[in-house]
Amino acid sequence: MKSKDVAISKALLEVWEWKDEVYKDIKDKTFEEKQKYYREGMDEAVKRLNGNLIRNPDGSYSIVKPSSSPAF
Repeated sequence: MKSKDVAISKALLEVWEWKDEVYKDIKDKTFEEKQKYYREGMDEAVKRLNGNLIRNPDGSYSIVKPSSSPAF
């Protein structure tokens, strides 16, 4: 199989760098330490985005901005 030169966006390269850094951070951690690592990252994202964390029916989480007026 031949490889082709493909333009890769700067944004995608940045995401790959983040992914590599996370892997390096967690590769030798226990399951509980990994849970704590991800929880702390989630809490930091909520804080930076000035939002609220809600649990979805499927067990995942979403960060939502607090609304200033009730939804209709």
